[in-house]
Amino acid sequence: MINVIAALSVREGQTAAFESAVAKARPEMLADRGCLRYDLQRSSERESDYVLLEAYDSSEAIRRHRELRAYREFGEVVGSLLTAEPVIWVLEPVGDQCEPM
Repeated sequence: MINVIAALSVREGQTAAFESAVAKARPEMLADRGCLRYDLQRSSERESDYVLLEAYDSSEAIRRHRELRAYREFGEVVGSLLTAEPVIWVLEPVGDQCEPM
């Protein structure tokens, strides 16, 4: 399993639009073969900071996911709502230090 963490900072006054965009895109993202998790979390310290927690069954699933029409459309909609480019980490398990989902 490969995890992806995307940290996003949303422009002031745009949090409702951002959350709506994620809610609209989420079902199609989760329907993509190999996508195991696509969860939005908000910072408890700053309401405009979010993290998308994603999990995939393979590197191929991540590559395929990034080619989805929904992924591209989501990026176009959300891009104008952010204060900066998202910070994205792609994380791979280390040995037997991770439990499978």
